[in-house]
Amino acid sequence: MTAPAEHDSRRALPMIQLLGAVAWPSFFTAAVMSAVFFAFIDPLQLQQISFPHYVISRELGYSLGFFMFWAGTLCACGVTALLLRPAREPEESFE
Repeated sequence: MTAPAEHDSRRALPMIQLLGAVAWPSFFTAAVMSAVFFAFIDPLQLQQISFPHYVISRELGYSLGFFMFWAGTLCACGVTALLLRPAREPEESFE
């Protein structure tokens, strides 16, 4: 018989806390990145260079840019949260 497993001091975070820990920093970072990026780049000029056949408003350009920055930083924060998860206990080996 094996001894009972010791209580692990690391425990899993609730899903809402994990979601908040991923979504809030990515939102904040996307807001800062958008402010810095669009301080130097006009969305209408960027649209004319990249997609000249589509007509968008300046506000839509700002919104799309923000959500693209948010998606990128959300993925980065999500991978960080995934890597910080506690490791599972090693499985018992059978001899």
